[in-house]
Amino acid sequence: MESLLQPVLESYSKLSIEKQTKPSYVEIYQKSGSDVVLVYSKLKQAFARQSVDKSRQKPVEDELELTGSPLKLDLSLHTVLDETYISEEPQMWKREEATHAPVESDTARDILNLYSQSLWKAAKDESFPMWVLCKPCGDSTLLIHTESNTEQFARGIVVYEGTTVLDEFDVENAIRQFANEGETKEDMVTATVDCRLPISGVSYEGCSVDEQLNAPFGGLTELYCEWTSKSLLMPYISCKVHFVQEVIVGHLASPCNAIWKSVSSLYTINQLLVDMTAAGFNSVNLETSIIRNITPGTKRVDTAKRLERLLNEAETYTYTAECPSGGCLCVTEDTSSLKHCLSAMQADGSSNDFTYKLWDILRECETAEELMTLFIQALKFVSSGKIRPFIDVNNKTYLSKLILKLSRGHSQTAKVLKNLRASPPQALSLVAQVGVEKTMWEYTRVMSLLEHSYFIAGIWNADIRSHESIDQINQTIQDMTMGGDFSLNPFESLTSAEHSIRLDSESFCVEDTNELTVDDFASLKKHGLVSDKKDSNEVPLIADEIDISQWKHLLSKFAQIHVCVEHLYRAEACIRADFAQLKPIATRLLEYYVSDKSPVKTVGQLVSDPVQKINIPIANNIVQDQLKKPALWYRMELTNKKSNEDSSRECKRVYVFSQQPVFPPPVWQNIEPTTDDVAEVTTVEELKYHCTKYTYLCNKVKRSIELS
Repeated sequence: MESLLQPVLESYSKLSIEKQTKPSYVEIYQKSGSDVVLVYSKLKQAFARQSVDKSRQKPVEDELELTGSPLKLDLSLHTVLDETYISEEPQMWKREEATHAPVESDTARDILNLYSQSLWKAAKDESFPMWVLCKPCGDSTLLIHTESNTEQFARGIVVYEGTTVLDEFDVENAIRQFANEGETKEDMVTATVDCRLPISGVSYEGCSVDEQLNAPFGGLTELYCEWTSKSLLMPYISCKVHFVQEVIVGHLASPCNAIWKSVSSLYTINQLLVDMTAAGFNSVNLETSIIRNITPGTKRVDTAKRLERLLNEAETYTYTAECPSGGCLCVTEDTSSLKHCLSAMQADGSSNDFTYKLWDILRECETAEELMTLFIQALKFVSSGKIRPFIDVNNKTYLSKLILKLSRGHSQTAKVLKNLRASPPQALSLVAQVGVEKTMWEYTRVMSLLEHSYFIAGIWNADIRSHESIDQINQTIQDMTMGGDFSLNPFESLTSAEHSIRLDSESFCVEDTNELTVDDFASLKKHGLVSDKKDSNEVPLIADEIDISQWKHLLSKFAQIHVCVEHLYRAEACIRADFAQLKPIATRLLEYYVSDKSPVKTVGQLVSDPVQKINIPIANNIVQDQLKKPALWYRMELTNKKSNEDSSRECKRVYVFSQQPVFPPPVWQNIEPTTDDVAEVTTVEELKYHCTKYTYLCNKVKRSIELS
């Protein structure tokens, strides 16, 4: 490849000439194919920003019209409440393409001719198409390209055709003109049309992680539609619709963070435990070991104050003889949406279990030292006998057993606390085990709203169900429940001691009849009727070591399921879908992300690259209202049915009609009329579009002469 480019590189050293993936303004005309060699004049970043700002400027009189407001709308993160409000216009070109400046058309042709001289000896798999960005002056040429080799000679050109109202474009005339140029009949021309309808947000690919997490919106939602018809008008019923969406995992305004905080903290704690196991806990500095990564813009949490409130609340329950009810706080009979569920989880947690509420506080700690300090402080208060913490009957974690034991008074409390303080791995393991079980519980409850809890539960238990498709599981449930009042509790089979998530029923504390209650013990102790010292053989119920080997697998599954939850929440908010409409979308998401071929493998992957994109087919009736809106762009591709392997010539024409510029400002600013003149709208029918036309020709050639 370098040898083919060498003559061009030597002759045009001042230009940017490099092999790369297709830029947006090439991909829209040529969807398929390999990487390309792109030629353009590169601008400096400062000049690029100026050109972008200039392209977005509006006349002063427009700013002061009565139809608008001269006051600036505050679009900061904390004021953006409506997910469907678009604060930034979607753009056709990518952020990094703002530095792409054009070269003169004559220079572009000279470059392509020079490159073609090297290509005639190149094999098909060795040559790459070259695209040159042109200055659209005079002939309105925007792009020229060639992709020749020993078997063919191909070339193409993109030109600007002006502006038009969509209904005024004569499709029949365009087909007739294409047929005449290709020397074929009109009925031999195939027309394929596709379009993109933006619904909410913009893409933040190419931004830094901090910029993505603080972006005005948590991603991008749009529809991609295609149909085969000699018309630009969309057939709402017969067209194929794909749901395209980007989400930003960990976006500061997303209520999904009610669970993501647990996942990211568990990830860092697991890393700490692995390091401690490998090198010894003395090799790890707890004061500098991060538990929660602080993103700029994140609200600081006063964990000590939150712990104090939790302990005071538990003390109030103890002395008023009020025990909080069990079960799930975030999913009730009144839960009407994922937003409702996730917002409730973010505000009040998912359960009244004391250890779960304690985890919600400890996961917010910035360092391991802070976590250890607050954890020991909480256990000290529990062991004082002042509170009677509520523990769900199905909570089988070691920490829940320890807290129940300490709250009833114990002779070796001081020793237990001292040992925990001296053994960070044991303390962190106790805390993390609660976090793991709580996270499993929450994901299962959220997905139960979409009737997918069986599939999720199977993942935790490595059940045989996890190897079945979601549709098979749902069909099995339907078969079992047909014809009667039979109900199936997805939590009944999950009775494993280590990973119990059976919190579906009313919970209560199991009292030991042979043991004094907290109130009785505290009262007797106060009057000197019972000593502090108990049986010397009494040992708290606490494991010497918690097996963390399975956590790596669980964390991976947490990451995969979380991306699904993020997508489902955004889909619900943007297309106004209910649970019944979200269910098939959830099925496709789980099949894509929670599998061996999943693009998401670890939590760390989402931390370093939080943007995740999905493109899935969707039922037209779910987005019927959105389909009636004007698209950001329409693309019509005309091809000759005779253009096959037996033909010596292949031809193709692509028309692109776009509301926004297809090319970055350094190119588009040379085109008249300006974008502001084009985008004027009085009615939907009169919306004007930029029209650009791409023509592609390819001839088969023989480079050698056969001698008889």
